[in-house]
Amino acid sequence: MIKGLYSAFTAMEAAWKYQDVLANNVANANTAGFKREIGAQQSFADVLLSQQAGVPAPLSARIQAVVGQIGSGTFMADFSTDFSGGALKTTGNELDFALDKGFFGVEGVDGEVFYTRDGRFNRDANGDLVTSHGYYVLNSAGGHINLPPDAVTVGSDGAIAGNGNVIDQLGVWDFAPAQLSRAGEAYFMSSEPGTPIDGGVRQGFIENSNSDMVEEMTTLLAVQRTYQANQKILSVLDGTLDQAASSIGQFGGQ
Repeated sequence: MIKGLYSAFTAMEAAWKYQDVLANNVANANTAGFKREIGAQQSFADVLLSQQAGVPAPLSARIQAVVGQIGSGTFMADFSTDFSGGALKTTGNELDFALDKGFFGVEGVDGEVFYTRDGRFNRDANGDLVTSHGYYVLNSAGGHINLPPDAVTVGSDGAIAGNGNVIDQLGVWDFAPAQLSRAGEAYFMSSEPGTPIDGGVRQGFIENSNSDMVEEMTTLLAVQRTYQANQKILSVLDGTLDQAASSIGQFGGQ
């Protein structure tokens, strides 16, 4: 019975966390360049309680000896970012960009460098290329990009040209998924330098979120049902334990 309490509680905790992740995916279904998070499942034996390995600490050993090994089932052990590409949307805007691969580099207000697939850019008052959040877009050398007031064209290699002359080069970097950590809706950070990329830039396009509203909502409903079912199980087991404790007290008093 104690094992059942642990199983039900752990399943509820996992479902609660997963609901938060799915709700964030749904909320950002229309955020350009957003990458959804997905759950990674492991067995209970791998994640929760197992007697397969020795436990040197006396207290932990005693707890494990009492609880034992949880049986079959799966547990949402961790969450990871799905970096698959979102659908491209044609805007025709001069300073909207999408990428076939890699990430744009941008500089935040405090000088932090972020990486994003959100290519909705504009000129600021000084003519610098900035994101919709006002972050500076970086060139291939890691500097700011200053544009003339006239229209510019950007080739697939990221070269920015105006009046027939090459002005600058959009910086695009690629990373292994494990090198990136989430730093906002569609922004990531990395402690390691990325690999520069030439090519794959599309002017006049933006990349939509890779969240699928139907899939996210369907999964969210399933997770909510899982939470409710385990909540009922926990309630029943708790009531059974109360009855057992009362019965022991009655027999002990005789």
